Amino acid sequence: MVVKQMNEQVQQVNDLFLSGQVKESYQLAKEILGNEAIAEEAYQVIQQHVAMLEVNGYANMPQPTDDKAKQSVERIDGSYPERDVLAAYIGSQDDEQFGKVVDELLAGPIEAQANAYYTMAEYYVLAKEQDKASVQYAEAIKLQPNKALYWGAFAQFLNRHEGSPYLALRLIEEAILLDGMNPRWHYIQGNIFFQLVAATKNLSYLPALEEAWEKAKKRCTAKQVTLKLDLEKSKDLLGQWKKQML
Repeated sequence: MVVKQMNEQVQQVNDLFLSGQVKESYQLAKEILGNEAIAEEAYQVIQQHVAMLEVNGYANMPQPTDDKAKQSVERIDGSYPERDVLAAYIGSQDDEQFGKVVDELLAGPIEAQANAYYTMAEYYVLAKEQDKASVQYAEAIKLQPNKALYWGAFAQFLNRHEGSPYLALRLIEEAILLDGMNPRWHYIQGNIFFQLVAATKNLSYLPALEEAWEKAKKRCTAKQVTLKLDLEKSKDLLGQWKKQML
């Protein structure tokens, strides 16, 4: 009976992860490892799962607080107000002014400081300095862990630049938990699952992938035309992939 219960718990850990509930999957796995009655085979499977997630930073992830933060609203063109400083720089190419504005943000309150790190992260993405971008995204999250934008932007960056999909899943899950009505986060989650399906050929990720994109579609406003088009393009790519693989 104990063996059956352990097998069920191992399956639950796996099911949670495959559905995108990676935070809970990790927490449950840690609890199971603390159970002295766990069978050796199950222990090894769970230990490998935990080790893989901890290599991807799960053990040291910032934790959102109970304080309600005002979430950023995506504009029709897909931009966010927090990126306006960088957008102004792209338009002017005025390095001195850009540096001055970033320094002013860093000297301001926590919200402004987090915005500065996010701005620099996006700047380093454009400069193709990916390691520096990752550090800046992480700093923004540490300063404002209740802001979905910073979690989501980091996840999107990893997905677009072939970073770890396991870390990206953890980041995008937090963005969804903080701001579940933003279709962008569900779209990115689906993209990460697509990356995993393509890389691992594990078709168990497909249901969560399709569900994420469906949630994104339902949450899109009439004006979010670009995001809707991106969704359709992604679905077409998935359809082509299925024809080749299935």
